[in-house]
Amino acid sequence: MCFMFTGALLSLAILPPATTVKYSNVATESSEILKLFSNWKMLLLLPAAWASNFFYTYQFNNVNGLLFNVRTKGLNNVFYWGAQMVGSMGIGYLLDFSVESRRRRGFVGIVVVALMSSGIWAGGLANQLRFKHGDWPYGEIDFKDGRMFAGPFVLYFGYGLLDAMFQSLIYWVIGALADDSQILSRYSGFYKGVQSAGAAVAWQIDTRKTPLMTQLIINWVLTTASYPLLALLVFLAVKDGSPATAVEDAESKVASAAPAVEGENSKELEFSKAS
Repeated sequence: MCFMFTGALLSLAILPPATTVKYSNVATESSEILKLFSNWKMLLLLPAAWASNFFYTYQFNNVNGLLFNVRTKGLNNVFYWGAQMVGSMGIGYLLDFSVESRRRRGFVGIVVVALMSSGIWAGGLANQLRFKHGDWPYGEIDFKDGRMFAGPFVLYFGYGLLDAMFQSLIYWVIGALADDSQILSRYSGFYKGVQSAGAAVAWQIDTRKTPLMTQLIINWVLTTASYPLLALLVFLAVKDGSPATAVEDAESKVASAAPAVEGENSKELEFSKAS
């Protein structure tokens, strides 16, 4: 409540729209957004974007919501989101600092997340086999239940870890696709839009009482299918060298072009004086 109230107050400090500088009109921006749906980079990103929030319904409703009592659900969520901090920091370090080559870092990150994903979803399958039809036979689990609590808790923690690693990987790939902030903002908007659409479909699947085993398999297949497409995207679109290098190259080109322009201007001035 306090954070929300503070955020609402801070929104009053936003620059009024009338005073902002607009670099494109609505028609131009709308055209650029529509082009994203035929952009081959975004098409390769599409399955990962769709999957990135799709698994929330299964994890929240049918793992944490189904297996544990109320107080343990709250405790689990603390560790779920805490695991996200650990996962995002770990994969972030790997993607930014592990090796010198940016493209190779992308491949390493994809392999690591894919292996983590396979292991965690395999653990989810082992857990799901204990209640194929959604009827947990052991009663609601409390955090004091020892070994009965430990297995599902570690699985749910792993789900949080994987969520952060998976989404951080996608954001890293998006950030490596271009150096222009305007283009990247469109890419991010496309990702978030597809992500939200996938989440909406997932909630409907659960509302229609789709078997939990089917939901798990759908989630596993969606995330697994994303990795080779992300690897292909990194291979085709991510180049070695940082955005800073690109900026320096652009500045050097501008600097080298400046003397030539000045020379042409001086010649034109001399010609005009002579005439």
